[in-house]
Amino acid sequence: MPISLNYVLKRTFLSILIVIGVIVFTYTLLIITPGDPAVKWAGNPRGPKAHEAVELARRELGLDQPIYIQIARFIYNVFTGNLGLSIAYKIPVTQVVYSGFTSTLELLLFTYILAVPVGVLLGLYSALRRGSSIDGFIQSFSVVLASTPTFWLATIIVLVIYSTTGFLPYGRVSSKLEITTGFQSITGFYLLDSLLQGNIPVFLDVLTRLIPPALAISVYPLGVITRVTRTLIAEALLEDYVKAGVAWGVNRTTILKHFVFRSIIPPIIQTSGLAFVYSMVDAMVVESLVFGRPGLGSILLDALHKADFRVALALVIYLTIFYIIVNTLVDIIQAIIDPRVKL
Repeated sequence: MPISLNYVLKRTFLSILIVIGVIVFTYTLLIITPGDPAVKWAGNPRGPKAHEAVELARRELGLDQPIYIQIARFIYNVFTGNLGLSIAYKIPVTQVVYSGFTSTLELLLFTYILAVPVGVLLGLYSALRRGSSIDGFIQSFSVVLASTPTFWLATIIVLVIYSTTGFLPYGRVSSKLEITTGFQSITGFYLLDSLLQGNIPVFLDVLTRLIPPALAISVYPLGVITRVTRTLIAEALLEDYVKAGVAWGVNRTTILKHFVFRSIIPPIIQTSGLAFVYSMVDAMVVESLVFGRPGLGSILLDALHKADFRVALALVIYLTIFYIIVNTLVDIIQAIIDPRVKL
């Protein structure tokens, strides 16, 4: 078996330590920043009894306790799945985060569905013509893509689309179209929900608003995957087993498909997984500040603006857990695909 019990226990223990460390650091940072969550919880009271209302709210939130007790209590709540109510919205914190997570994840998944195949094809094309001017251009272009500021590119894309078509790709779906067609969110993934309901107008509208931010976010993974694929294929083509296949007259397509591609799949999966988590930050910035999409970015900004430390903490914790899960899954998939890897 490529996955051992020792790996599972070790990975779980280290993951718990990482989550605890993130909780301690983030909780301390949020508590010492300006803004009083108790005031927001009390409803921004005014008048002679405002101070009493704030103090009562502080006791209800547990903010009157020493900070080490607050942190210990919050760690316990995290591992028991009880993060409480949002200070700003008065609904469960998990519900607030999930509403934005599905939007951001939908954008990321769509981005990588575009970026990974294109990056692999460009890398393959470049490797097969290594040393040529086309190879040099693709390598230079991939460096430019990986280094392009996503926020700047997203702004340019919006300006170009609006100036040429008059369409502003703002939000996830047209509210007017949502009402007139009776669209209802089922899973939180609008593309999937519109298809499940057979609502083609909403599907096309969601897709139209999804493509521009996806193009902006895709530049980083596209550039990285292109360069990694080109390097891996160029190295694989110099291996002895490939040279032997050529010498024996094996078809070029067969060599690429059954020998070269099989050897590069594990590192491509690992690279894509790491880039996927990194792109989460890009997606949060682009979707909220440029395209006005409700997602994790807008929830985080709103939580910081309204001193909703519970939502802000939950976001950081869930993103940490998401990072750990993605990296673990990538390692497991790599071990399953490549028998040389043992976990």
